Amino acid sequence: MQTEMSGVELLEQAKAERAKLAALWRGLSDAQMTCRPGPQADWSVKDVIAHIVWWEDAMLDLCARALTGADIVIDGTVDDANASAYAEKRDISLAATLADWQDSLARVEVFLAGLSDEQINDSAVCQIFGNPLRRFIVANTSQHYADHIDDLRAYVKRLGA
Repeated sequence: MQTEMSGVELLEQAKAERAKLAALWRGLSDAQMTCRPGPQADWSVKDVIAHIVWWEDAMLDLCARALTGADIVIDGTVDDANASAYAEKRDISLAATLADWQDSLARVEVFLAGLSDEQINDSAVCQIFGNPLRRFIVANTSQHYADHIDDLRAYVKRLGA
């Protein structure tokens, strides 16, 4: 992982990884996008998209809180958070989920544009879980997209799409 990145570099990296992920579902029918099981045992493509957006929003909230100097405490495990996100988002329509996917990138872009390089890279200036914001941002954007790409690629291949 790169040790120093600007907000512009973080955004470019996120956009590139997002594009790879979105390219995989382009051309799928609504039924293929919402079918369970899909890329994961209990999740459709729509559910994966909603999950990613949920984590992006959580990342933005936690980073904003960290910038105020607040202690960041997470109740429960990542699996607990994933289950909560799924329960919250599972009944949202595909159209609304895809619109939220687009809007989420804009929220990330605005947030990153407001950060200085020091806030992003210097854990003495701002940190989450003892690490600079950069690591948390990458983990919840470009790396998170990459975490789901193999499952999505395999699903699309099974469909023959």
